[in-house]
Amino acid sequence: MKKRVAGDTGCAGFSLFELLTVLVMLGILAGIAAPSVGNFLAGLDFRKQVGDIMAHMRAIRLQAVVSGQQITMSIKDHNILLDQGQEEQEVQELDLNPESELTLEPGVVIFTPQSTVTPATISLTSDGRNRTISLDPLTALPVIR
Repeated sequence: MKKRVAGDTGCAGFSLFELLTVLVMLGILAGIAAPSVGNFLAGLDFRKQVGDIMAHMRAIRLQAVVSGQQITMSIKDHNILLDQGQEEQEVQELDLNPESELTLEPGVVIFTPQSTVTPATISLTSDGRNRTISLDPLTALPVIR
């Protein structure tokens, strides 16, 4: 057995000063990392919005091919308006941030049953980020430019 010396408590632990030092260092690291994490999350959200637009374009193409009917598409207030020759237009809501700006050039795009589309570009701008999606006229598939 080991003899105890006066003043030795026998407990191996951390002093209050050591614990506070570690907490301060962790706080500094968190302060440095927080903006980077915020930018990373904003980038993920923007990529999700672009992916949502591309998925809608592929679905509209497929709908035109499967139905055998021409589909006319336009964009208004973050919504896609589809016209299949019926009296009512179908409205598909896009999952975009309210601050995002979405434009379609030209204003109306036609998807055909032969899997073609009128040439068009869709531009999305959000939080200083910008992405242009082109619709390939021969395949009617969206392509990021």
